[in-house]
Amino acid sequence: MNKQHVLQRRIIFGLLFLGGVTFSYASTEKDLGSSTSAVTQQAVTVKGSVKDAAGEAIIGASVVVEGTTNGLITDVDGHFSIQASVGQNLVISYIGYETQVVKIARANQQINIVLKESSELIDEVVVVAYGTQKKANLTGAVSSVKVNDIKDIPVSNTSSLLQGRMSGVTVSSFSAQPGAEGDVEIRIRGINTFGDSNPMVLIDGVEGSLNSVSPNDIENISVLKDAASASIYGVRAANGVVLVTTKRGNADKKTLSYSGSYGVQKATVLPTYINSWDWATLYNEQNEAMGDVTTNFTPEMIQQMKDGSRPDLFANTRWSDKIFRSAPIQTHHLSMSGGNATSHYMGSVGYMGQDGIMEGTSTDRFNFRLNADSKFIDIITLGLNVSGNHEEVEEPTIGTYYVFEQMKWHSRPSVPYKYSNGEWGFVDGNDKMQAIKNPAYATTITSKKKYSRFDGKAFLEIEPIKNLSIKTSFAYQYNQWNSIGAEPAYIPQDSYGNPVGGSGKNYLTDAYYSETQWINENIITYHFDVNGHAFNFLLGQSNQYNNFRSTTATGEDLPSDNITVLNGALSTSAKGDAAEAALRSFFGRVNYNYKDRYLAEFNLRRDESSRIPKKNRTGYFPSVSVGWNIAQEAFMEKYSFISQLKLRGSWGELGNQEIGYYPFAQYIGLGNNYVWGDNKVSGVAISSLANPDIKWETTATTDIGIDAAFLNNKITLTADYFYKKTSDILLQLPIPGIVGISTEPYVNAASVKNEGWEFALGYNDQWGDWKFGANVNFSKVKNEILDLHGKDSWITDWSINLEGHPINSYYGYVADGLYRTQAEVDEANEKNSVGGGALKLGDVRYKDVSGPEGKPDGVVDTYDRTVIGNPFPDFTYGFGLNAAYKGFDFSAFFQGVAGVDRIVMDYPTVSGNVTTAFLDRYSESANPNGNFPRLGNGDYNSQPSSFWLKDASYLRLKNIELGYSFKQEWIRKAKLERLRIYVSAQNILTITGIDDYDPEKYGTDTRGHAYPNAKTFSVGLNITL
Repeated sequence: MNKQHVLQRRIIFGLLFLGGVTFSYASTEKDLGSSTSAVTQQAVTVKGSVKDAAGEAIIGASVVVEGTTNGLITDVDGHFSIQASVGQNLVISYIGYETQVVKIARANQQINIVLKESSELIDEVVVVAYGTQKKANLTGAVSSVKVNDIKDIPVSNTSSLLQGRMSGVTVSSFSAQPGAEGDVEIRIRGINTFGDSNPMVLIDGVEGSLNSVSPNDIENISVLKDAASASIYGVRAANGVVLVTTKRGNADKKTLSYSGSYGVQKATVLPTYINSWDWATLYNEQNEAMGDVTTNFTPEMIQQMKDGSRPDLFANTRWSDKIFRSAPIQTHHLSMSGGNATSHYMGSVGYMGQDGIMEGTSTDRFNFRLNADSKFIDIITLGLNVSGNHEEVEEPTIGTYYVFEQMKWHSRPSVPYKYSNGEWGFVDGNDKMQAIKNPAYATTITSKKKYSRFDGKAFLEIEPIKNLSIKTSFAYQYNQWNSIGAEPAYIPQDSYGNPVGGSGKNYLTDAYYSETQWINENIITYHFDVNGHAFNFLLGQSNQYNNFRSTTATGEDLPSDNITVLNGALSTSAKGDAAEAALRSFFGRVNYNYKDRYLAEFNLRRDESSRIPKKNRTGYFPSVSVGWNIAQEAFMEKYSFISQLKLRGSWGELGNQEIGYYPFAQYIGLGNNYVWGDNKVSGVAISSLANPDIKWETTATTDIGIDAAFLNNKITLTADYFYKKTSDILLQLPIPGIVGISTEPYVNAASVKNEGWEFALGYNDQWGDWKFGANVNFSKVKNEILDLHGKDSWITDWSINLEGHPINSYYGYVADGLYRTQAEVDEANEKNSVGGGALKLGDVRYKDVSGPEGKPDGVVDTYDRTVIGNPFPDFTYGFGLNAAYKGFDFSAFFQGVAGVDRIVMDYPTVSGNVTTAFLDRYSESANPNGNFPRLGNGDYNSQPSSFWLKDASYLRLKNIELGYSFKQEWIRKAKLERLRIYVSAQNILTITGIDDYDPEKYGTDTRGHAYPNAKTFSVGLNITL
């Protein structure tokens, strides 16, 4: 250890001392004085020193009498002096070194300890494709999550636990709706294609859903980010791979564990809607601007809203209070594990119950898992993984989206939630106004969806000779769900009992879906060493098959609302679908390692997919990666503060087949009748065109990275640069409607790049009884369309796909405030051709940025629409802190994004509930300084434009937790190995520039149609026997 290293240690110790470490000495002395039970009457003084292998003093090493709270830390010279009893043990530990235990043999004993550097980080094993590797020898870009950081966080979607935890991995939680698995999106290093960009999730080697696994069952989560790490999975890994390994039993150790939590959820943010009298005032103002005041509210009506004198006719209903609530969430998990020298097992059962923050939404999920393996004779191992879950999800029959739509667009605050007679409210006292939809009533009419899933995998491994392994496995997966939804024959009424609409019919929908998948894999591995040259070979083959079948039937006019079978319906209709697909693959890998110094890996996979036409069905996907462990070189020995230093680089290709089951087949649709003479004749017509020439979509990735660790692995650093190009992207480009085809054919018609860099930095240290850790990760990704194969662009509402810009860039007019002078209005009316009628004061002003010749032409029209925003963040980041002192532990984790845009459009028309933003509308007489567009020209002012574009950057406190683990001497009498209690909170703080809406919501949001995210406060308990 050099002098610089010693100086660093001394400075750290001095800072700790000034920062309050003396308090720990004082508290230790107090403990010593009062805890006579921890030290026998034959107390002796033991002195000593703690040094490293180089003979340098270790400052702040922990010295504790085993089984007691009697402990201290070494001083600036590495010395210590402690009272203990003959026969007791001293436990000496320090971050980055192996712990030592020394028995006290006599009084006045001098103990001189030399701690060896820990190989824990160097020997850390990471799960990779078809096996594991030492992290120090990885040549690809692989990130992993510490399961202890996430297992106690109560969530309904396990996927959301990854949010912000790894560089290059973007996780977005769009809502907290119970059972809505699709509301969590995972993207690895950007978005590669115009279609499905979800990564493949493998659970113990079987493709599945991350949300089907309880966090308490997870042993390890690894993410393969570059092609070199994932290419051995071929077409299954085009968007990256998430590898989940579940727990197995430990030899000679039986444990029984319980984990449980109970929490309360609330919406992170909800739009703030105006009261009924302000609503009526704005409604009248809008009518006057449009020249039709027949439905205006009178001053008397507005006064009755204010004073509440006629609540059945003129109410002040806060609909969000009637729809949203504080709701409980609870989790329970019980597991048992054990084993011996030849067999291991782990079994668990779990339950998660969640009431949604919207009325009428909930989920109950039950899950089980059993992992077992046993070695029969010395060369044969048999194993079995079985898991399953059953979930029942409740939601309004019309769907949560349409509940929001009713609240935002088809209700108003002047209508009562319920009349005084107990009936649901649908109209107010203004008889000129139409009846509304009552969203609170809609939440009482619910449907139940039942999901069931079973996964089973059996494997046989034979080791006929040393270093040779032959393994075969067969996995089977079955998923099904069914849903029965009924709408009763309800007729809305006014407060006097008069009908105000409704068809008087009831409806019933019965839907069923099932999916089966099986996969057989056969793998041979062989490894050997020759004079420091280590080789590891893998050769494999797999066959995969999956199919699905779905049926949906509807009926109406049932004789009773209590009948929920379709045979009782007066009229019915049904439709169904089915498909199947297969994939056959061969793959191989070679690893080379010279004395842990020079590393190389080669992969090749051959895939044949039934989804690709025969002539292009076979695809080959190679990769190569290399690494140089510089820290293992002899010339690095003098730089003792460098624990690890490795450079690595990789290149590889991946394919994509997520384009439907039969993209090369031509479909013929029934029901296309035509007239022959005077008669209608049944006929068929082509409904989709086929393209027999489509080929694999291919993604090539180049990655250059560095892994480093310093100061005995206290500080760790990983940094990567990557360039990812996807070519021959499969898309369905728009075709002219005159062709008469409803479904466009797939074509290989584009290329896209994702380029960026990422880094992760960690710090861990220990000072006596104090442990501290911090970590931060940061990623930047730029997405760009490189080529559209001759097509200029295509536009869909608010977005455009255009060369040189990100996929689905926001597209619209560039807004330049509001028109505030009549002269501006008069000039604009002469050159404006954007729809919506004549412009007036308070309308949005759009810039003239282009024309038919590509330059401003003095006219505002569709030529002036341009790219106005980016739907993908420029930066994503996360950082966390954790600390522990004796039995207490604390952690906090933050996550955020920067440089991302969202469309948040409060459509400027007073129809339905409106937000407080409307109070700042421009009005020449009432509010001439208003910044919200005037009322009465909604079609013009709601054009796609930058006026509604918001910077959706945010920083969110994802989780904060405080826990306490009871001392061993307290819980041993109850035969407990571990007892921990904790309190935690999730999503309780968000810093953003967007008001009333959650910035994490993807895409376009008009008045908040999305189910909100939730903040949760919870308490929990962990028990191990």
